[in-house]
Amino acid sequence: MADGILIAGLFLILIASEMVLRGGVGLARQFDVPPLYTGIFVLAILTVMPELFVTYRAATLGHTEMALGGIIGTNLFDLLFVIGLGALIHPLASAPKVLFRDGTAFLIGCAGLVVCALEGAISRGAGAILLIVFAGYLAILVVTDWRRAPDHSVPLARALLRSQGAMPSLAGSFFLLLLGIIVLGLGAHLSIVGGIHLATELGWSETTIGLIMIAFGLSSPKLFVTLVVAVRGEGAIVVGQILTTCALNLLAVLGLVALVHPLAIPEQLRHADVFVLAIASLILLPLLAMRWRLSRPRGVLLMLAYGCYLGFLLWRQGLPLPWEL
Repeated sequence: MADGILIAGLFLILIASEMVLRGGVGLARQFDVPPLYTGIFVLAILTVMPELFVTYRAATLGHTEMALGGIIGTNLFDLLFVIGLGALIHPLASAPKVLFRDGTAFLIGCAGLVVCALEGAISRGAGAILLIVFAGYLAILVVTDWRRAPDHSVPLARALLRSQGAMPSLAGSFFLLLLGIIVLGLGAHLSIVGGIHLATELGWSETTIGLIMIAFGLSSPKLFVTLVVAVRGEGAIVVGQILTTCALNLLAVLGLVALVHPLAIPEQLRHADVFVLAIASLILLPLLAMRWRLSRPRGVLLMLAYGCYLGFLLWRQGLPLPWEL
């Protein structure tokens, strides 16, 4: 029963994510918002709304293990598995500007999370600092991509890609956005409630449920987009989107939730997973910088790294590894 509730919640999140994005892009087109601003202020922000809704709902229900587990888990899944799979399909180009700008923002978010882990919590003050950094990052996005061609601007390229084809009317776009937000809220609630009950049924910690199952559900929209874009050979969009999303998860999502509801960081996350995320970022960025291209072998290496991390989570949970059976 619990797994059904969790799956239903994650499915609603997947559907609602697309509704919110189509509604937001449709409204931007109806009001003639320039594609660059659509990419930065509409697509980038709406893309992390599932993480925001799930994290906030888990925090308000008093389950910060699942809230932070979901954020850390989805970042690790995106950085290792999603980017790795994209490179396996088609080698991914990583523009220096994207890597230095978006990668630096992500590293700052990781550093902030590590500092908070050492303190044991993300306080309101820390949340405010993260939001200030987030605002600065958005400003840098606008300045650095101003008047650039789509090939040199990931936000602009994403906006043009999403705007292709027929778009709903003004009323239709507003309805899609509003309905998507409502469904997203329902999906977030069901996924957290289902995760709580599933953890009880399996005897797993809520941290593990967040790091694995909630994380996969939150990453599924980006996984689908990555598969489509990688097949088209538009690797720069993949790398830029993942780095931007991960940066916004740490800066905007955690900052906003902590500002409203301070987050205590559970011991497991504080002593292991936060540092795994930081180490993964320090490994990934140099790999992307090698000839500014992520090759298929390095993509396989990232996927294997995620497989090892998944094995570590299951071992920590007390499950036997294959060679222990």
